Amino acid sequence: MNNLSLIQLLRLCSPTLPIGSYAYSQGLETACHNEYVTDQDTLLNWIEGLLTHSIQYIDIPIFSRLYDAHLNNKQEDINYWNNYVLASRETSELLLEDTQMGGALARLLISLGIEESILWKKHPCSLLTTFSLACAKWNIDKNTAAHGLVWTWCENQVSIGIKLIPLGQTQGQIILSDLMPVIETAVASGLTIEDDKIGITCPGAIIASMQHEQQYTRLFRS
Repeated sequence: MNNLSLIQLLRLCSPTLPIGSYAYSQGLETACHNEYVTDQDTLLNWIEGLLTHSIQYIDIPIFSRLYDAHLNNKQEDINYWNNYVLASRETSELLLEDTQMGGALARLLISLGIEESILWKKHPCSLLTTFSLACAKWNIDKNTAAHGLVWTWCENQVSIGIKLIPLGQTQGQIILSDLMPVIETAVASGLTIEDDKIGITCPGAIIASMQHEQQYTRLFRS
C-alpha cells in the first residue's frame, strides 16, 4: 500500500470525517446510566467484550466480503452482504446508526469522485458497504483497512466513555493501548471466519440499546 492510500485510510478513520459517528453510543450511555460501566476497568471490559463477541464475528468478516465484492465489481454480492449486515442490527437504534452513517459516507464519496456511491443515495446501506467501497477504490490493503475500521470503532467508544463516566484523556489512552493487541487478534480471526460462522449477539448490549431508546435524558442520539 502506497503513502497516498495510507493517507486516504487516515482520512476515513479520522473523527472529523463528517458521517456523524460521534452522535451514537451503541448502548454505552445506558450501560453507564445503569452503572454497568463506572470506571476505566469496566469501560475496557465493555468495549473488549463487544469487540471479541460482536465486531469480530459480524463487522470484520462482512467487511472482508464487501471489500472483495467491490474489488471484483460483483453487485449481487454487495447487495447480499449489505442486506445481511443491516439484518444483523438487532435494535432500531443500531439500524438507524448504521444506515445514517453509511448514507452520509456515500454522499461524501460522491463528492470525492467515487460515482459507485450514487446507488446508495436511493437505497439503505451499511457503513461497512461504503467504507469498504472507499477502501477498494483507494487501493487500501484489506487487512490494514480492517484494522483502521476497528480502531475507529474502539476510539469512538472510548471517547464516549470518557464523556459519560467521566474519565481523563490519559485513562482513555491507556484503554486504547490495552485494546491494541485485542484489535490485532480480532481482525486476524475475523478475516478468516467462514460464511456459516458469521453472526453472534451480545444480549446485554442489545438490552442497553433498547433501553436507551426510552431513556429519559440522553447525550447521544437514539
